[in-house]
Amino acid sequence: MIDEIIRNPSAGMRILIDEYSSVVFGAVNSRLSGVCSYDEIEACVSLVFTEFYFHIKKFDSRKCSVKTFLCALARNKAIEEYRRATRYSLRVRQEDDLLLELPDSFDLQSLTERRISERQLLRAVDSLGNPDSRIIIRRYFYAQPSKQIAREMGMTDAAVRKRISRSLARLKQMLEDDDD
Repeated sequence: MIDEIIRNPSAGMRILIDEYSSVVFGAVNSRLSGVCSYDEIEACVSLVFTEFYFHIKKFDSRKCSVKTFLCALARNKAIEEYRRATRYSLRVRQEDDLLLELPDSFDLQSLTERRISERQLLRAVDSLGNPDSRIIIRRYFYAQPSKQIAREMGMTDAAVRKRISRSLARLKQMLEDDDD
């Protein structure tokens, strides 16, 4: 299939899309449904195939299958789209919130308690210090895989996972102590 894409891009890509469009769509849709419109999900799927075509030289069949490579691309593109969509959605919601009146069911106490909990969590994460706080933020706030964090921070994947494990235990203890 790869040879066909290189020899005849149009025909090769048609074969690739026919073979793997449902798999790529499923991977993208599982991350973006409820956040993005169907058209945005389809655009992300198209972007996955486009990205595959432009980076076909990076594909190494000895390391993984075409399906695995496409699924990894789909996951990464879906995460990028999710971040873009939620940033835009948050900005629009904040602007809209200024125009809305409080509904009858508005519970100020619950909202205040949630915001206090969020601040406690952020303070606790910040108190972990570097690099632990940066690792936790990248892993749980930006949904980056530990391998990517390790690569970008110049650490091993095992070291990042160990730091995450220890940091979560420390966070749990700090938050339990705050509750007492």
